[in-house]
Amino acid sequence: MEYTERSFFPIILSIVVAFLITIISTKWVIEESKKKGFVGKDINKPNKNEVPVLGGIGIVAGFVAGSFTYLVSDIDFLSSVAEVDRTVVSVLISSLVIGFLGLVDDIFNLRQSVRAFLPVFASIPLAIYSIGHTKISIPFLGIVDFGVLFYVLILPATLTITSNAFNMLEGLNGLGAGMGLIMASALAYIGLRSNGPSFHSGVLALIMVFVLLGFLIFNMYPAKVFPGNIGTYFIGSVIGSIGIAGFMYTALFFLYIPYVFEFILKARTKFKGVSFGKISHEGYLYWDGTPNSLTHVVMKMGKFKEYQVVVILWIIELVFAILAIVFQTTVIRI
Repeated sequence: MEYTERSFFPIILSIVVAFLITIISTKWVIEESKKKGFVGKDINKPNKNEVPVLGGIGIVAGFVAGSFTYLVSDIDFLSSVAEVDRTVVSVLISSLVIGFLGLVDDIFNLRQSVRAFLPVFASIPLAIYSIGHTKISIPFLGIVDFGVLFYVLILPATLTITSNAFNMLEGLNGLGAGMGLIMASALAYIGLRSNGPSFHSGVLALIMVFVLLGFLIFNMYPAKVFPGNIGTYFIGSVIGSIGIAGFMYTALFFLYIPYVFEFILKARTKFKGVSFGKISHEGYLYWDGTPNSLTHVVMKMGKFKEYQVVVILWIIELVFAILAIVFQTTVIRI
């Protein structure tokens, strides 16, 4: 399918709206969070200053605004109204359910079992959207048809893992948002080179890229706002939902490899470990115990300041993003 120059207007409009709404709403959240006392200590700073913690609301607002703009703008020039509706709506509903879970967790500090179980319900819109699609292309194996297991196991497990895993590797200024930006960029590149649902999922990924760019203006070192659980859960669920809706499972596998290692490290502590570090008199982050996060592994590699640890982890994720693109766009069989 060929897309005319004019058909890209909805995409351009959507990313502009998403970027601007993210900036506007995040600034509002910063001011209101300070007034209402929704703040947390920046552990990796010497003075442990207080920072607003509900910045994820800005991420949600930006993504919703951008997605709805894409859904309704210049619809006549899009390939299929029903196709766009199904892709955008399924991703939005699933992600908003998990975003709501994150907001409730920020306020009431939910039990781990509740956090792990609720994403199962959020996978229902994606399961309905995916009816008739039960096959996944797996490198070295080819096309595998999972049948009914695709709906009752693969989809719920994928969304649960992507949303919960993203919440584990956080705690440093700009870390989660930057990782999400790299992952979304990879999915956008893959999707925009395709047609049908994969293309529209790629557009949503591109919208998420600009949302996270807008948020990073405030979340980069030194952070003026934290994403909170609502932000980390929402970013993870959006990336997972986009990968599912766009049938980019191979890409998701590679993008989340760093989080597999994070899961292993956290599991050794029965998920009580932290990603924060200790700060030296020179301003370097260090960890003098057994690593219980990838952040600690990086800290033990040398003398790094907080933003340097973050950049190293971004580079690691970038490597896996490149692998995700290569393996998702190349059919490899034995």
